[in-house]
Amino acid sequence: MITNVQEATAEETREWLENDYFMAMKFDPLVLFVVIPAVIQIVVMAFMLISMYVNGIFFG
Repeated sequence: MITNVQEATAEETREWLENDYFMAMKFDPLVLFVVIPAVIQIVVMAFMLISMYVNGIFFG
């Protein structure tokens, strides 16, 4: 595997820091790392309870 690494200029580095989504913090970390996983967890838990209830009806 051949990799050609090129050193970035100061201007390229500054542009990357300003335009990169995560480096520029163009998001709310609370929403990205707390709210969205919590909503997913609640939805999955609800589906689990519903499937247990349906299984109880058919097999109980």
